[in-house]
Amino acid sequence: MNRVRLALSVITITLLVGCGDTDTTNSSTKQNEPTHNASSQGDSMNRENSALTHNNKQTVAYFGDKEDNLIVVVDIDNMKLLKSVATGHEKSYSAEIIETLRDKHNKTPKMYVANRGSNAIDVFDSATNTISPTPIDLKFYPRSIAVEPNSGFVAVSSSNKAMTSIIDSHTDKVIATVGEDVVTAPTTSGHDYLSSGTLSCGHPHWLNENHFVLIDREHKKIITYRLIQMGDGSYTTTKVNELSTPSPVHNLIPPEIHGAHGRKGKHGGEDVYLSTIFFATAEGSESVYPSVLKLEFTPSQGLTIVDELKIKKEGLEPNVMGVHHLNFLKDMKTIYVGSDEGTLFVVDYTSTPMRIIKTVPAGKGAGHTDEMEHNSIAVVINHKDKFITVMNTKNHTKIADIKVSNLDEVGTVQTQSHPKYHFSKDGRYFYLFLTEEGALVKVDLVNKKVVERLEIGGKLAMGSFVES
Repeated sequence: MNRVRLALSVITITLLVGCGDTDTTNSSTKQNEPTHNASSQGDSMNRENSALTHNNKQTVAYFGDKEDNLIVVVDIDNMKLLKSVATGHEKSYSAEIIETLRDKHNKTPKMYVANRGSNAIDVFDSATNTISPTPIDLKFYPRSIAVEPNSGFVAVSSSNKAMTSIIDSHTDKVIATVGEDVVTAPTTSGHDYLSSGTLSCGHPHWLNENHFVLIDREHKKIITYRLIQMGDGSYTTTKVNELSTPSPVHNLIPPEIHGAHGRKGKHGGEDVYLSTIFFATAEGSESVYPSVLKLEFTPSQGLTIVDELKIKKEGLEPNVMGVHHLNFLKDMKTIYVGSDEGTLFVVDYTSTPMRIIKTVPAGKGAGHTDEMEHNSIAVVINHKDKFITVMNTKNHTKIADIKVSNLDEVGTVQTQSHPKYHFSKDGRYFYLFLTEEGALVKVDLVNKKVVERLEIGGKLAMGSFVES
């Protein structure tokens, strides 16, 4: 559907927590800076934030509009739509940065656009806000990407087939493809209302510089492959192993804050790490509770499961649960895991076995968590509810539920977008896109309310924030 994106206005909204009424004024009457007296927890946040340094860097967001097949470019600091770029493909879901060690500090990075309804990746140049006329052709609809920072190779998983391709981001050419060229729509999970729903693959992931995984959701397995360069410069792959999982897996994550080391051993007379630890979310099924999987990787053997923690709550059956994502906190011992029915599980992943230490009420579709870099504040994204949940990560207590969405429909549609999200440099404001409403909101975490809203249109699914 085409949409005229003119006369956009920034609307100042005051939303009191627990109150459905709104007071809307026009953008020329933005509120003054609110006083710092919201609560004792808000005062504590102010004291922490006061030590942070303000700067004049500009932040620009690049998000996929999966309805109108656009990449929207938004000036975050001024809450202004800069440009809408048509992809020419279907279901343009995300714009993801190609970040390698060589160009890690590039302020105008290359991005890949995953078009979940076309057999193509678009190449987006953020320096000119243009899309290359030559897309990267694939044998499947792309779901998402993972960049290996040393080589610049990009793994792309599929949304409609159990396949993954490897792209050389320096040439934008496919150098290898693995999996079966057969359309699948997993029904084994039973959770068609989850974001992974009937997608064939989970997110792609690199285990090291030359090993990557294909997450086959239909057959409930993770397949490890090794990428090998041949004498003529071409590449081939070899399968290392297949790992069966209790339910379809969403993604793999290493605990990157403190490294992801596994067993120690001797090599050349010195103590070295022989394996690497990863964690995965198994989403659950009609009869199987979702779980957090602790995985060990060795290059010669691939992946094995070394621990499984079921995400279950007394009185709830498996078919109403369902896990989307997990996030590691800076404390180097805790994972936040959201359940679709609205519970945040606080998990100690350093204990053996892993254990749930606390549960906190959140919102429908509780999934991603974004933790502030400089203090003990985290925001839980409730993908299918009207509010975000703000947490104190020192004691894992809820600070507030802050209403961000105006939708009446809750629990079935994606109200809040997938990553990325953005905190202001002083830590006071949090920015997120609202998928179903096609809007960007600026949330005051001190006074616990939305203070600005930019109406954009479409359905804004997933993307990136770039500071320059």
